[in-house]
Amino acid sequence: MREDGDAVVTRSPFERGTAPRSGGTANEEIRPDRLFRAAEGLLRTCGQDAAVAAAVLAVVLLGVLAQVAHGGGRLGVLPLALLVPVAVTFAVSAGLAVRSRLMVVAALGEIRGRTGAPLDPGVPWTPFALGTALDGRVLDEQLRRLLAAAHRCCELAWQAVVWAVATAVLYVCWTLAVAAAGAG
Repeated sequence: MREDGDAVVTRSPFERGTAPRSGGTANEEIRPDRLFRAAEGLLRTCGQDAAVAAAVLAVVLLGVLAQVAHGGGRLGVLPLALLVPVAVTFAVSAGLAVRSRLMVVAALGEIRGRTGAPLDPGVPWTPFALGTALDGRVLDEQLRRLLAAAHRCCELAWQAVVWAVATAVLYVCWTLAVAAAGAG
């Protein structure tokens, strides 16, 4: 245990997109600032994963465009047919990355709509409909919803990275097939 009461968390390097564990008993309540930090870390990881997927997809797209431009539109039927799996995995990866980002925006908008408050739990704020500040139970519920949405977004972004890597592998195979067809 650290001085601030938070447990020291150790995890496997293969656990992506997981929130820190409470380190306490099952009845122990997790503080809102810990939930917020966990959600913030997951959302940061989600953004980084989406950026990695976008970078890999951009490289693949530039490579395909360069190969098609170099071929002068003289690619045969077989190389174009082999380009279909590359395009499908590209579309799946891009769709997952976009869906991840849209889910983040929707989750944040939903929480703001329910509470009317900024997401920083340390900021005192009075919702429009109520004359009192948010109580701990409502704040805890909304932060848990944000944490659940952050988990879903992080998983989608990680899947986008996996599909982007699959796209890159298929692109390399496609490039080798085009080179072999051009040499033969």
